[in-house]
Amino acid sequence: MRRWSTLVLLFATPLAAAAQDALAKIEQPPTAPPGTASTTSAVATRAVLPPLIDGSDADPIWARAQVIDSFLQFVPKENATATFRTAAKIAYDDRYLYVFVRLFDPHPDSIIGLLARRDQKTQSDWIKILIDSYHDKRTGYAFAVNPRGVKRDYSIVNDQEEDDSWDGIWDVVARVDSLGWAAEFRIPFNQLRFAPKPQLTMGFAIARDIARLNERDSWPVFRLSKPGYSSQFGVVSGIDGLGAPTHLEIVPYVVTKNITYPHPDSSYGRQQQFELGGDIKYGLTSNITLDGTVNPDFGQVESDPAVLNLTNLETFLPERRPFFVEGTGIFRFDMNCLMHACSGLFYSRRIGRQPQLTNGAVGTPTVTSIVAAAKLTGRTGGGLSIGVLDALTAREENAPDSLGIITTAEPATNYFATQVVQEFRDGQTQLGVMVTAVDRQLDQITRDSLRQEAYATGVHFSHQFAGRKYQLQASVVGSRVSGSAPAMAITQASSTHYYQRPGSGLVYDTTRTSLTGDAEKLSFGKIGGGVFHFNTNLSRVSPGVEINDLGYLAEAGVQSWSTMFSLDFQDAKSFYRQMYLDVGESNGWTTQGISGTYLNSNYAYFSGDVQLKNSWWLHGGVSFNRLLGSFDDRKARGGPALFVHPYTDGWLGFDGDPRLGAIPSVRFSAYDGSGGLSHGWSLSPTVLFHFSSNLALSVGLQYALDWNYVEWLSNLIHTDATTGVADTVVTIATRHQNTASAIIRFDATFTPRLSLQFYAQPFVSSGRYEHWRRDSLPRATSYRDEFVDYTPIPADNPTDTTACPTVTVSCFNFDYQQLNVNTVLRWEYRPGSTLFVVWTHGRNFNNYDQQYSGYSPGTDANHLFAVHPMNTFLIKATYWISL
Repeated sequence: MRRWSTLVLLFATPLAAAAQDALAKIEQPPTAPPGTASTTSAVATRAVLPPLIDGSDADPIWARAQVIDSFLQFVPKENATATFRTAAKIAYDDRYLYVFVRLFDPHPDSIIGLLARRDQKTQSDWIKILIDSYHDKRTGYAFAVNPRGVKRDYSIVNDQEEDDSWDGIWDVVARVDSLGWAAEFRIPFNQLRFAPKPQLTMGFAIARDIARLNERDSWPVFRLSKPGYSSQFGVVSGIDGLGAPTHLEIVPYVVTKNITYPHPDSSYGRQQQFELGGDIKYGLTSNITLDGTVNPDFGQVESDPAVLNLTNLETFLPERRPFFVEGTGIFRFDMNCLMHACSGLFYSRRIGRQPQLTNGAVGTPTVTSIVAAAKLTGRTGGGLSIGVLDALTAREENAPDSLGIITTAEPATNYFATQVVQEFRDGQTQLGVMVTAVDRQLDQITRDSLRQEAYATGVHFSHQFAGRKYQLQASVVGSRVSGSAPAMAITQASSTHYYQRPGSGLVYDTTRTSLTGDAEKLSFGKIGGGVFHFNTNLSRVSPGVEINDLGYLAEAGVQSWSTMFSLDFQDAKSFYRQMYLDVGESNGWTTQGISGTYLNSNYAYFSGDVQLKNSWWLHGGVSFNRLLGSFDDRKARGGPALFVHPYTDGWLGFDGDPRLGAIPSVRFSAYDGSGGLSHGWSLSPTVLFHFSSNLALSVGLQYALDWNYVEWLSNLIHTDATTGVADTVVTIATRHQNTASAIIRFDATFTPRLSLQFYAQPFVSSGRYEHWRRDSLPRATSYRDEFVDYTPIPADNPTDTTACPTVTVSCFNFDYQQLNVNTVLRWEYRPGSTLFVVWTHGRNFNNYDQQYSGYSPGTDANHLFAVHPMNTFLIKATYWISL
């Protein structure tokens, strides 16, 4: 394993007022008044005596620092005069960057400042300092505070993407006074990354939010008509003699938890656990950082939302674990994006995943332990970004089965990913290469179920031109996985590939010990300038591409061409503040199959989002799917391609004025298809209540009804009664499904460093199947010809005879309920050091019952609360050490 270490935080010593007065003459040069900065550039002033961070500009340095006051609106109207004046000043010494901002307001009693936990954005007044310390016009850091002293920070990648998992160690004091309010920042240089130079020039910007006016001002002015915002920062110069600061930060943790532990006899007990671990951050240079973690614990992280997945596609879950979220931008390599899930080479949820070979025995781990992980990230002065990550997970065992046999649930595995990106022309042109590798230590049992090795390589290119208005992107990916013949047979038959499906044009080879594939993507669009934008995208993924050991890919063997046009009206007009209109279309084909390739998807859509003058948002849209008629080669899950009929779906919604004490939000969607035989709708109302400046409650409900006439049920072995010949038949049915859920959040913030958060999600989904049918002519274009009624006999599927002796359609009925509760008390008792007190509560009820008759909230609640809960009580303390 690699070894690593981490770096230093410096503390400023407060000096007495007498000492300040004595050094004031040294501070004040004999020439030049403070002066005023230009609209895009400013000069920082060196401080001999550091200012006292108290929210006041009484310190001598602020009397001689240059004034930045040419702030302009960018919301609601770009480049308009700001309603209130803002003035800022910048100073520095060998250790810190100091910023003082005076935010004038003629009505200080109307300034809005809600008390919230760190990094929570509320409808408050805010002042935000944005620093592009590399001055590469693509990356940066943001430091924000509201009038109550609530801090937010995040890093910026790719000119506009925000990573709010980044937490720097910095100080700020904000206070309201008769002139409005003021904020004084102290930001250690060792929290920033920059190329070592004799004189540091940084990209720099300041943004102000005035909550009651829904106005945003900035210096320099941000133009929403242009892409990105790091590239629009102004410039701060005059920072001399910093050298190359390095730092070491060590954050050990200790955690004790009491968990519910199930016994093999179905009884439950309690178990006390105690763990140690820690994180390390070491600045090898001022621009290269090594992060490491040993035996990480993520007990304070909010649990994943409940979901019932009845599709053949894997559920995509967002990353929430801080070590893997922070700085993830350098490891991003997207192949294609659809419905908020991006196919890509790196999907960090693979590391520490649920064991893949669990036998379901009581006591088997639900996650794989991470022994250690390390990542090296940084950027050189020549515009080369570097990211390297390596992680080792432990071997996990199944609990003994009924015979006392212990098997491997997940083998010990090493995960590796690296990407380098070289930028040219101030970041307008980029060339990057990414490599991923997964190696498993398999035994005699696991070698026939899991792949031994998995490797992937990708090259991507991006070029912006005509003043960053247009962008051309291209990428090529190659992958190779290998393992035993049985393991590779499982890979070929998986839902990503379905090599075995009839008419696929693919060879399902049970002797194969490796699989290779390639993917390509080309896109071109207008991303900035004016109100009109567009993008056209062509992508192809060959049948053999397999990246799911460390990446995410839903389907291989597909290619698509999509085009989108948009009108973005971002300046306020007579009846709206902002308006966005989109129209687009997409077509998808197989890469090979019946008579070569065939259409398997097509749709066209229109959507609009409008913010009215009263700050309410209206949303709506409609899409027309499979208008041309297409064949779905995945619906039968390894069976033949089935003809799918057109369907239409639409959505409407609104969001209330964020300045209200109770902010409503509603989403409604509906669809109709299969010639009127399939239909459904969902309604999702949410209300956010602000009871006071520090208490907030959000209640979101959702109900969905789905009546799907053509729902895959199973692929069964059917034996002809006359000939005795057995074959596989695809069976479908009509599914009636009801889903109800709620998300409840309560936040109480006592101080900016002490908060309590409660989260609960009850989830219920029930389904009933009827009208069992089988495929007759799979590629027929009418349901009458494509399917015929099916009456099975017990011999059709002998493996199901125990669960459902009559093998009727009711065997597949389901009733699923889940309740997740998280309560987290968070106290940052000193900068960078935090105490967590956590309670998690979980209940699961899953019933497949041939007698199930329908959705009943009362019955479902009784079933759920009859289940024994799984409770975890956890106390975790971290301590930040700077050396």
